[in-house]
This record gives sequence, C-alpha cells and structure tokens, in this order.
Amino acid sequence: MDIRHLRLFLKTLEHGNITSAAADLGMSQPALSKHLSRLEEELEVKLLDRLPRGVQPSHFGKILGDYAKAIDANYRSALRHLDSAKDADRGEIVVGAGFYWLNGLLPEAVAQLASKYPQASVKITAGVPVDLINLLLSGEVDLVFGPVTFADTHKNLIETKSLIQTDTEVLVRKGHPANNGSDKTIEELAELDWVLPAGTFVRRIFDHIFEAHSLAAPKPRVEVNDVSCSLDIVARSDLATIATSVAPSGGAWENLNRLPCSEIATDRETGILKRKHSTIPPLCDKLTQILESLSLRHSRSLVPS
Repeated sequence: MDIRHLRLFLKTLEHGNITSAAADLGMSQPALSKHLSRLEEELEVKLLDRLPRGVQPSHFGKILGDYAKAIDANYRSALRHLDSAKDADRGEIVVGAGFYWLNGLLPEAVAQLASKYPQASVKITAGVPVDLINLLLSGEVDLVFGPVTFADTHKNLIETKSLIQTDTEVLVRKGHPANNGSDKTIEELAELDWVLPAGTFVRRIFDHIFEAHSLAAPKPRVEVNDVSCSLDIVARSDLATIATSVAPSGGAWENLNRLPCSEIATDRETGILKRKHSTIPPLCDKLTQILESLSLRHSRSLVPS
C-alpha cells in the first residue's frame, strides 16, 4: 500500500469532496478519483459513499481513516526518530503543551534536558488541547502534555499517562465587587461577566458546572484561546475567568484573587498523551523521565512511587 494513496484518501475525507480535495492537492479531479479507485480495488472494499454534493466515508472508510491517520502520523514521527537515533543525545523533538504545563513543570524539565544534553533541540508548541491533539494525530508533534480526558474521543489512536491531579478555580481581580470573602453559589457566578477560553478542557468544565445545576452557561463577554491574555484582561477589569490552578508567579497573577465556590468540584488529571503503537524518540523518553521525577515531588502527583 502506497502511503501517498492514504494521504490522498485522508485529504478527501478532510474536504468531504473530491473536487475541492483535488484543488487543495494541486491535481485534477479525475486523477484523484483514479487514485482513490485504485485504493478501493487494492483493498477490495468500498471506501467512499458518493453523495449529490460530495462524499462520505463508508463503514470500511471510517476504519481505514483511523488507521491512515495513525500510519501517516507515525511515518512523520519516524523520520524525526531516525534522525535522532543516529545519536541519542542529539536530534530534535517536538512537543505540544497546554497552559498548565507551560506555566508549571515543563520549563524546568526542558531546562534540565538542555543542560544535560547540549546537542538536543526541543520545539514546544503551545495551544489548547483540541488543537494539540490534532497535531499529535497528524504527526506534527511527538508528545502532548495536557488533560488526559481530552483524548477520550480518540481512545483507539491515543494512549495516556496521568501524572498530576489539578483543580480549577474562578479568578477575579483584587478589589472586584464580588470578591468579599463569601462562598459563592452557582447562581451568583451566573451573574458575573466572563472572559472564557475557547476549545479548552477548562471551558468544558465551565459549561458542565452550569448544566449540572440546570442553568445555561453564561455567554462570555470576551472569548480568547490564550489563557495569559484572558488573565491580563481579568486583572484590568471587572470580568471573571476560570483557569487551571498553577503556582502564581508575576504578571497578571499578582493582581488576581481566587473567588471561592464550594459547589464546584473540578479535579482533573493531566499528563502525557502519545499516539498508540508509536515509538517516541529517545530524547522524548528522557524528557518524560525528567517530568515524572518532578511530578513525584508535586503535592498531588499521580505517578506511583
């Protein structure tokens, strides 16, 4: 099976239309159709159901689609792995990380790795979990550090390892009218004006909190998928936000206070996400070992001793 055919198939699934997929690929529609037909002939199954305005994967196409994503991702990762395997202390690794890890243990772990392996190269991609998982599945990153439950919808493609249990808190600026020391109810939180992240695990928690109390989640006054930006906005206004708790250090944190609400139960597990059946580069192994060691010293670590 030609990996190029799998990539053409994946691009067709992405567009849901052979003509637009062909245009994106810089080839003619008949040429793409011919490649897809050859793939179906080789596998002896129908992969695409033709619709009046496009195509959709058949039962067999859905199965192949999942495996094709994994194959393509592992192929991309293999190229980097082969390069780094020439010297386990050299090479390049690419990891994705969410807000908690970027503002928590990851900087210390990368600093230790860089100090111990001067020839190592590390690229860190910051982002929200949904985007990072897409990068992981496409092979653009080797590992992701983030909430492990975000991988639930990709259980057949991603495996996880929980390292730390975190919680989530409502934050307002110091001197905010609602910040009077009293425990807030969900109804009182619903009356606040909000800055909220988009596409994050924290946002999912936020919506579920109100759903659990049969309330509509407040519509945010501001929506931004950069947590640091939302904290800066909150520090300068009477808006509130929700964020994963990390050790505050400088910047907007100096002007923020936690707004207590005992009705919120927001524990979550965060850790390492990787593609199933993939071999990660040696430098990734070294980085995760450092992180696991650091996590053991964390007060809410889930790594077994």
